[in-house]
Amino acid sequence: MASFSIKNVKYNAYLLTKKSTIEITDRTYLISFQEDLEFSPGQFCMVNVDGAGLTRKPFTLGRIEGTVAISVKIAGKGSEYIVKTSERLNVLAPLGNAFVPENRNGAVVVAPSCLAEGLHLSEHFKIPLFVASKSALSREITSQFELNTVVGNDGYLRLLEELNNSRFDWIFVSGSRIMEELAVRNMPNKLVYVSLNEYMACGIGACKGCAVETMNGIKHACTDGPVFRGDEIWARH
Repeated sequence: MASFSIKNVKYNAYLLTKKSTIEITDRTYLISFQEDLEFSPGQFCMVNVDGAGLTRKPFTLGRIEGTVAISVKIAGKGSEYIVKTSERLNVLAPLGNAFVPENRNGAVVVAPSCLAEGLHLSEHFKIPLFVASKSALSREITSQFELNTVVGNDGYLRLLEELNNSRFDWIFVSGSRIMEELAVRNMPNKLVYVSLNEYMACGIGACKGCAVETMNGIKHACTDGPVFRGDEIWARH
């Protein structure tokens, strides 16, 4: 392990060996590793894709049954390499700020592509986890984890309505921008946190490629986030 510090961002470089790769849905996988690394809920890593791309790919970090894990949706050659390679992966971590809620009376909602993060937050904060998916989860995943799952847009909107009228003080949502925006606009009674898993080329604030327009000006997902209050990103009407 090598350590680095650039612009007040401290992180380490690891070589991680895959322990398991489980299909969550079509083209989305849960990858766990043999080696351990220290990180806090909400933080992410940058994974080298060897010759399959020009830049590293960002993934939120999770932990399943004590093992470091990431969720990867195959969206191009780089993410396909991460899923299919049998070589050890070169990973920079931990990056970004830790998610520190004001209390533990919350819930977490994730897309399959963020399942590792969701499992970790649920276990760490002892809060319920909901998975919102466009299609049914694989038998391998549902046989290994007890998950509250909603499938399709209508199911997701019904879940948001239920959570908006629930006992929870806050809801953490991690998935696509559309999924997160719907959560902010459809849960006006709740404090909604979103994890902006933007395209980040460097992950340390050098390239400024993950600029986000917020109510408080331009911020960067890698150094100011990746977790933001939803009402800082989208206005509620």
